[in-house]
Order: sequence, then structure tokens, then C-alpha cells
Amino acid sequence: MAATDKNTEIVRGATLTEQVYAELRQRLLQGQFKPGERITARALSRSMGVSLTPARDAIARLVREGAIEISETHMFSIPVLQQERYRAISQIRISLEPMAAKVAVEKAGKSLADKLEKLNEAMRNGIERKEFDESLRYDSEFHFSLYHAADKPDLERIIDGLWVLTGPTRTKLPIEYRQGLNGYNNHVKIIEGVRRGDADAVAQVIAADIANGSEMIAVLLD
Repeated sequence: MAATDKNTEIVRGATLTEQVYAELRQRLLQGQFKPGERITARALSRSMGVSLTPARDAIARLVREGAIEISETHMFSIPVLQQERYRAISQIRISLEPMAAKVAVEKAGKSLADKLEKLNEAMRNGIERKEFDESLRYDSEFHFSLYHAADKPDLERIIDGLWVLTGPTRTKLPIEYRQGLNGYNNHVKIIEGVRRGDADAVAQVIAADIANGSEMIAVLLD
């Protein structure tokens, strides 16, 4: 099923376009679309129960941000990232995300570790059931729960933008890597570091988690 076929309840109001934009952006970030997948305003409007106008406006905004491409024939699709660009974005992530994680650990308490543990177990359950799209969503929630705890809105906004660009490409992560629970085990180390208050250790694991996972994807790209 295409990501635009998933039903989402949109609350009507003055910011309807903003709501559609935010939901579509979140789907991109969480890897609910695949590289090269076509997207139409009609399918999006139907899945969210809105008219064509807010759907078109949301797509147009994401085209301006580079998260959606438009062809010469005015067809919209998810960008297919080349290997060089994907690696470049991954390097930026390695620079920024450990920074956010470190600040988060310095501010956070036991409640953050408990939340991360629940998300990580949900991710593992998804992997064991071979529900890989679901597990990718929990992986995204895990990371952003950590980064949000840093309470650095500008930093989180930049990281968020990088994930929107690379979310669809993350769906290429090999099944063998996922089923080997590499990400899950990295998350366990992160949770342990949060409980200990070891900000440096958490930052190091975040960097390794990004580096290892992104390279498994990069070698598959042109």
C-alpha cells in the first residue's frame, strides 16, 4: 500500500494546509515513502480526508524544500538520492546528532530512558514480525525523543530536515542488518548511557549508529 493511501484524521481549521504539510513531512521522515515513489495530490487528499487545495499546497512546499521532486511533465515523486549526496548528508548527521544527544543526556532523567526503552522494544517487535516499515517508524521516534529532550529547537529543526531528505532512502537498509538487531543493540547502549548520565558515551554510540547504518545503505546506491 502506498503511503498516501493510509488514512489520517485531519482536524479541520484555519491551519488545514499546515496540518497536511506536517503529516506528509512526518511520513517522509519516518520512511513511509520509497525513493522514486510517485505522489499525487488526489491520493494525499483522499487519505487525509481533505480537499485537493491543501494537499497541493503541502506538496508544493515540500518541493521547495527539496523533499519532493517535480518532473518536466509536472509529476511529483520522492527523490532518489545518489551515493555521494547520501554520504554527505550522513556526515552532517554525524556532526549534529551526537551534539543533540549529549545535551539531552545532560538534561534528562530516568523518564527519558524509560521512554526510549519502550520505543526500542517496540522497534524490536516490529523487526521480529517483519513489519519493517513499522520498526523504522519506531526507530525515528526513538532518535527524535532523545533529540527533543535536548530542548534545542534550532538544532532539532536542522536534524529534522536532514531526516526528511533521507527518510525514504533509509527504507533501503538491508533486511539482514535489521534482523541482526544492530540498531536495537546500539539503542540499548544509548539507553544504558542515558541511565548512567554518560553524555559522551551516548554521543559516541549515536555517531557509530548513524555511520554503520548509513554506510550499509550507501553501498547499495548509485
